[in-house]
Amino acid sequence: MKHWTNTLSTTAAVALTLLGAACGGGETGSIEPGATAYAVEPTEILPSSAQLLALGEQTYQKQCLACHGAEGNGEGEAAYLLYPRPRDFTAARYRLVSTWDTVPTDEDLFRAISRGMPGSGMPSWAHLPEETRWGLVHHIKGFASRDLTVQPDSDPPSFGASGTGMIRVPPEPPYDDDARARADELYVMGCAPCHGDTGKGDGPQDQVDSEGYATRPRDLTAGVYKGSPEPEELYRRIVAGLPGSPMPQSAYLDGDDAWHLVHLVRGMSSDEQRAKVEMRRFQIVAERVTALPTHPDDGVWGEALAVNLHLMPLWWRDDRPEELNVKALHDGTRIALRLRWFDDTNDTTAIRPQDFRDAAAVQFALADDPPFFAMGQADSPVNIWMWKSERQADLDLAFQDLERIYPNTGIDSYPNPFISPLEQPMRHALTLESDPRFVTGWGAGNIVSDPTRRSAAEDLRAGGFGTLRARPLTDQDVSALGHYEIGSYEVVFTRPMNPGGTDAAVLSPGSATTVSFAVWDGSAGDRDGKKSVTIWQDLVIQP
Repeated sequence: MKHWTNTLSTTAAVALTLLGAACGGGETGSIEPGATAYAVEPTEILPSSAQLLALGEQTYQKQCLACHGAEGNGEGEAAYLLYPRPRDFTAARYRLVSTWDTVPTDEDLFRAISRGMPGSGMPSWAHLPEETRWGLVHHIKGFASRDLTVQPDSDPPSFGASGTGMIRVPPEPPYDDDARARADELYVMGCAPCHGDTGKGDGPQDQVDSEGYATRPRDLTAGVYKGSPEPEELYRRIVAGLPGSPMPQSAYLDGDDAWHLVHLVRGMSSDEQRAKVEMRRFQIVAERVTALPTHPDDGVWGEALAVNLHLMPLWWRDDRPEELNVKALHDGTRIALRLRWFDDTNDTTAIRPQDFRDAAAVQFALADDPPFFAMGQADSPVNIWMWKSERQADLDLAFQDLERIYPNTGIDSYPNPFISPLEQPMRHALTLESDPRFVTGWGAGNIVSDPTRRSAAEDLRAGGFGTLRARPLTDQDVSALGHYEIGSYEVVFTRPMNPGGTDAAVLSPGSATTVSFAVWDGSAGDRDGKKSVTIWQDLVIQP
């Protein structure tokens, strides 16, 4: 846990740090000022060296192996949870390239690592030092089974032919009425058959990529660009296509025509919309108050600083929660985090096999150097607070009984030791007087089976995939209250800043720690590792 000095001494200082992000507690204010600025473009090109390769290998083992695998073949432990699948570095079929040869430059790989790939489970790693990212570039290139040498630059020798080396981008022409008309004509002829008349990707859907996986044309109105949406980068993709995908090379376009299409395509979405899919790192400030709010709608939340974090579905889908609004407050001894997100359905049961609950979680790194953001690692565990909607429904409805969902399907007997067997009815309900020995989960200390619980939250610990465990019952200090109304959830997590037991995030006024968040949408079939997540964020606690 990091400690801050005088930069967090007053509310005004924090507001200045955030440059006005969500000032005045606004719920939908600009998200840009709260984001920490990290460079996607390199300041210099670092050639391969033994030092960089060692640094790249070390970083790959920590941050990349879970998805891309130890051999770099895209078969990591988490790969089955991801759609699109992680890149197979051994095949070296790269799509976001700036060359005619489908070979990436070192700068292409650096940008992809730094920016991530919206529309997939590949997050931004721009918060890593630039030298570390260069180490990853050179380590990843070592997996390739083909030569990645970029050929000398040569423009296409004739109309419709391909060139070699770097794709030269000509000067950008004005986008006037004649240019718009030409762009519309070109789009109808070459783009609409796949991307649809309005750009929603509703053309033919029977497409597969080079790996044989089903794919579909991009919805150009959604603003989801795996590669940079900057005009010059988009120009290169329109002219050279996307290797390994159904997006063909369009070398028959001359410079002005390609530029006209760039302007048309970018106009189908906005800068604000495109920004929502960029996985950026933000600063969340927990202001100090005299009394913590007890409900998501408490008026105190209206004065708290808000940050809108970008959510990334690991199994990508267009219908998804895009942002998570987060606020934090503390009173010196306890901290409260309020999460708000949009969800069209209120899914509060997981009794039937076809039903899945809504849920939300906060994950804390327990070390100054955070582990992989997905469930931590064996030598660097994480602390997770999780709220589940059906736990909330249990508390509100005095338990969701199986009998209510499947009436007259079975009889459970929970003997009551305080009543004579002769006086007990043939059928017994589970009550607080029931003997835990006859209720296996409760008797074993399972926090989920405990009918006396008063919170819809679970305090958990994980050290890698498949290691999620509840912290001891005596250390379950997290409380959570959820509220659903008019298509959105609000959930408040509250916990002492200095809890008992081990593997718990210890917080204090004037400190900072690293957190990430996850949201599950039951109606979309989210469960376990199928969820929407953020990357690590910075939680700053005012003195």
